[in-house]
Amino acid sequence: TSSVPLCELWCQIQEFKGSKCIECPDKYNSDPENETLCDLNEELELILNNEDITTLSPEDLTPVVCLYKDNPTSSVPLCDLWCQIQEFKGSKCIECPDKYNSDPENETLCDLNEKLQLLLNNEDITTTSLDELTPIVCEF
Repeated sequence: TSSVPLCELWCQIQEFKGSKCIECPDKYNSDPENETLCDLNEELELILNNEDITTLSPEDLTPVVCLYKDNPTSSVPLCDLWCQIQEFKGSKCIECPDKYNSDPENETLCDLNEKLQLLLNNEDITTTSLDELTPIVCEF
């Protein structure tokens, strides 16, 4: 389409006005999710170049699960960009602790850790005293 040459010319003009167009890094060109990666990269660049940017301390960030965690082809680069963006929006992606990486049940351990982190941060949940808990047997 003609959007590529239009953007190229428009961006050249913008450089004379003191602005620079954000370009998608070459490393995303061959990725099956390149459009989403480029969109996320653009959003992150705009955030990073915003002079009014405020950073939050890690304690103030709400745990979230990466939106692209289950993407079959590009979860790592998608989550990398998406999670960086979330930190400027008040959230922090839950990461699986390294101690589970070599465990044969890695996936299950990480899923359970994720659920626990979300529960620990849920202010709507009331804690129950140990005396009030119903005994159960671990399903694993």
